[in-house]
Amino acid sequence: MGGARRRTPEAVNSGWLFMKTIIQSLMAFVTMSAMPMAMAESATLKAGDWLQIELKAPVKDAALFEGSYTISESGLVNVPHLNHGIIALGLSTSQLSRKIEAAYRAADIYKDPKLIVSVLEPTWIAARVVNVEGGVRQPGEVALRENMRLFQAITSRGGFTDSEKVREVKLIRGKKETKYDVRRIKSDGSNNTLLQDGDRIIVPGR
Repeated sequence: MGGARRRTPEAVNSGWLFMKTIIQSLMAFVTMSAMPMAMAESATLKAGDWLQIELKAPVKDAALFEGSYTISESGLVNVPHLNHGIIALGLSTSQLSRKIEAAYRAADIYKDPKLIVSVLEPTWIAARVVNVEGGVRQPGEVALRENMRLFQAITSRGGFTDSEKVREVKLIRGKKETKYDVRRIKSDGSNNTLLQDGDRIIVPGR
């Protein structure tokens, strides 16, 4: 008569060892995959680091944050809308994200902002530059990043020294000169143009 064949203890033990090996391998893979993210989160920021700051909420202002940001020698990073730098030195990227969010809430700029800060690898930094001149806190060259816009270049040099001058920003590209009013960045980016290598940005007031 037919019937179910009973598995020997050796076969049962062999099957269990095989499953255990598979589970351990999967756990090791997940752990290794998570390590780069964990290391990035625990790494402390230092002067000269290049950052990407993404505004996830409110979405309508996300374009304003496109481009890259650098931590100054004094350990500060300048971000849109705030008229003072944020101390980034010694923080992790997640700590800096929370600190910037808190600054926006305290200034009553955003009620519930959500940001993600990440460190850009040195190999990502472009050799191309734009010049920011005139009424900014730290006039000078800015390394041009992909999708960098007018307002990001200005904030990367410390922002405006005179808020009244934001309506008269000049962009010189070759022989062409264009004026922009950046008191309020438009959602279509029409007054926050993409930059090109060699652009000169001149802010009146200095």
